[in-house]
Amino acid sequence: MSRIQQFQVNLFCDDVDRCLAFYKDLGLAEAFRAPASGPIQHVEVEAAGIRIGLTSARVANELVNLGVEPADLPATEIVFWCDDVPALYAEAMAAGATAVVAPTNSPDGRLLFAWVRDPEAHQLKFVQTR
Repeated sequence: MSRIQQFQVNLFCDDVDRCLAFYKDLGLAEAFRAPASGPIQHVEVEAAGIRIGLTSARVANELVNLGVEPADLPATEIVFWCDDVPALYAEAMAAGATAVVAPTNSPDGRLLFAWVRDPEAHQLKFVQTR
């Protein structure tokens, strides 16, 4: 039986460089890049042991005909559990995010959360425990 060794989410982008700059501004470290030099086709950033791949949709379609394209309406979201939602929300906005829902309490008051979209319209949720 095969065992899963790592988990990664890949986001397809029109502008990989712009998305990379956004996630680096949020403090995520670059963990891998392909090719190693020249224009980026795929790059990975890491947060809390999880990698987020930022992949050129054009290149993915040219290389293996995945039939993918960036979307302007989110169908998924990436959730970042953190210790200060308002601060992370402010950092994201300063880095070029689009506001979706400003920091707000959950109906039961146990959580504080906020939503933004990165420069390629991928939806991100920031959550902290109260």
